[in-house]
Amino acid sequence: MQAQQPTTQREGSALKVLLVDDEKEICFLLHTMLERSGAKCRSAYSLAGAQEALGLDRYDVVFLDINLPDGLGYSLIPTIRRILPEARVIAISALDHEKDRAVERGADLFVSKPFNRGAILGALEQLGVNK
Repeated sequence: MQAQQPTTQREGSALKVLLVDDEKEICFLLHTMLERSGAKCRSAYSLAGAQEALGLDRYDVVFLDINLPDGLGYSLIPTIRRILPEARVIAISALDHEKDRAVERGADLFVSKPFNRGAILGALEQLGVNK
């Protein structure tokens, strides 16, 4: 018997995820991991792109890189909270020392780069959004 893989599928509707990272490879990797688990994803590569994407759809989860070409990802958290009060924010960074700062500035969780599928799906499970 095979172990069942965690899923991001929600009660009949797909989890909607916004991926914000200036590294297109990171967005592609997250997109692939999450869509294979049933999520619907949109990518943005800057703060400006993320703000535009926030106006296009409602998201359940935002993966938010800390260091973006046009500023710090932290600056987007108040906008996310205002527009999408129920959304969960997962900060991502290769800089482990950003963890405390990310949570202090409103992120629900922090995931270090590099990450794997287990870490990403585990973060969603920890936040209770993969059910």
